[in-house]
Amino acid sequence: MRWIALSYKQSRNPREVKSQFDANSLFELAAHYSPVVCWRQDQHHEYVGWLVEVQSSFRLFGGAQALLSQFWESTEEFSGELQLANHHTATGAWWLGKCAPARNLDDFLAMLNFNENSLLALPISVLDCDVKLQTTWRQCGFGRIGDLWRLPRDGFLKRFGAQALAELDSGFGLQNKLAIATAPHEPADTFEQEKELPFHSDRLDLIEHHAQALLEAVCNWLKQQKHGTRELHWAFVHAHGEEVLRLRSAQATDCIDTWKRLLHHQLGRMQFDDDIRNLRVQCMHSELLPNVNRSFLPDPAEGTRNWNNTCDVLRARLGEQTVLFAATESDPRPECSIVLQHTPLQKPANTAFKKIENQHAPELNNATLAASSPRPLWLLPTPKPLQGKAPQWQVGGPWQLLSGPERVEFGWWDAKPCKRDYYCARDSNSSLVWLYQDLLEEDARWFLHGYFA
Repeated sequence: MRWIALSYKQSRNPREVKSQFDANSLFELAAHYSPVVCWRQDQHHEYVGWLVEVQSSFRLFGGAQALLSQFWESTEEFSGELQLANHHTATGAWWLGKCAPARNLDDFLAMLNFNENSLLALPISVLDCDVKLQTTWRQCGFGRIGDLWRLPRDGFLKRFGAQALAELDSGFGLQNKLAIATAPHEPADTFEQEKELPFHSDRLDLIEHHAQALLEAVCNWLKQQKHGTRELHWAFVHAHGEEVLRLRSAQATDCIDTWKRLLHHQLGRMQFDDDIRNLRVQCMHSELLPNVNRSFLPDPAEGTRNWNNTCDVLRARLGEQTVLFAATESDPRPECSIVLQHTPLQKPANTAFKKIENQHAPELNNATLAASSPRPLWLLPTPKPLQGKAPQWQVGGPWQLLSGPERVEFGWWDAKPCKRDYYCARDSNSSLVWLYQDLLEEDARWFLHGYFA
């Protein structure tokens, strides 16, 4: 294995200036090269930082030297206080980073050839042990790790304790239950961040400028987990309360351009009665994004994504209450087969029909439904009874039969039973209509239910 250590000193005196390193920024950098990123903090020293396992990523970046070169170049934006080293053990890389970090790219690449001898020459001060114990070692004439490593294990354990031996074993790759575990860091399941504005204002352009910084933080957090979200909760805090805004997307995404566009349209419709002081954003739910394989051929799914983006912009500019999404339900009754709602319909893939509570309704599967006749999208709000006698299917008459009947018998277990025979016909005005005969009524009346466009 090959580990990279990114360590730096953190002041323990609250009066002193805090370190300018941002642990989250370093994690974002490290997570770009490996999914295994572990946090380490010494108990008896002021060193903190990240350990990154990059052996599994060598092939992806073109080899060990190519990856280490890119890693070194990506850390140049940080100040010289960041100490980098690499070794085939995590603790060994941590020791090198504290005492003998790489001064340039050549030193960093040369560490690929380091072995145990390079660790034996390190001073005992790199061990995360009690200061009194290190004083005892110096009094005994031990100045290098090699001096401790050559001691008999039983005698070392008896005189200096199990924790110090575990620190040594972990540096040289030996199994020890008391060694510090290198557990991969897991980002939080939810995201929440608040930002105080440097001014109090109700100007939308200035508020949007600072809100975009929070959007970048949300999208970076999503990219780390390879997740996307469909909704962001915003709060614009002023002296007398807060204004709440919910940004919604028809599809889960981590694209910052998409969220910036939606935020711009939503803020354009808002009015603040007081100056805004703080901004807060929350992402409570996220989902794993599918892997996308790019192709030089046209992508059939691109049309769906463009349609979802168009719907998102319409909802942001016109309001969620003015845009309705149509979806089909597995219900043969025409008036129940189409559902209109303000958000895209989310249904489990393995459920085709939702049971009515406290009633025994059979589950309906789309795969078992017979192919029905063509149905019109323009249905009357209430079926219109036909006046006069039943339709006479004849050429030149008021009604001309085109197809039918189609029997729809459903809902005998609920309050809306249905038993009808549907017909496609042409009326005297040459319009294509949809008629049915209600077989549940005694006189079996006829109704006009819709028109074909």
